[in-house]
Amino acid sequence: MKILVVDDSQAMRKIIKWTIKLADMDADEVFEASSSDDALLISETKNLDLIITDWNMPEMGGLALLKALRDSQNMVKFGFVVTQSSANIYNLAKDAGADFIISNPNSSNTFKAQINQTL
Repeated sequence: MKILVVDDSQAMRKIIKWTIKLADMDADEVFEASSSDDALLISETKNLDLIITDWNMPEMGGLALLKALRDSQNMVKFGFVVTQSSANIYNLAKDAGADFIISNPNSSNTFKAQINQTL
């Protein structure tokens, strides 16, 4: 499985990558992007199976990234890892085509279980 982790925070990208490793997900390659623009470029050149992104990022947030991918007919599995979740965020994400939203997983098992439900 090829996974792209998108977050403007290098620390969060490392945490998510570490969680993917601890969750023993079948990830052959895990790519990183620090912006939605970089994520769009990577998504054009790699055959991604999953994109995990932050909601809030400078310039183009995660929701705009999802909409741009869906507008280009890219149907890659897509989810958010957010620090604070609300019904509004959940509804906006689902309406745009997100497959999952994880509110700061407290363990690698929780992370894996929530992602596996969508894959």
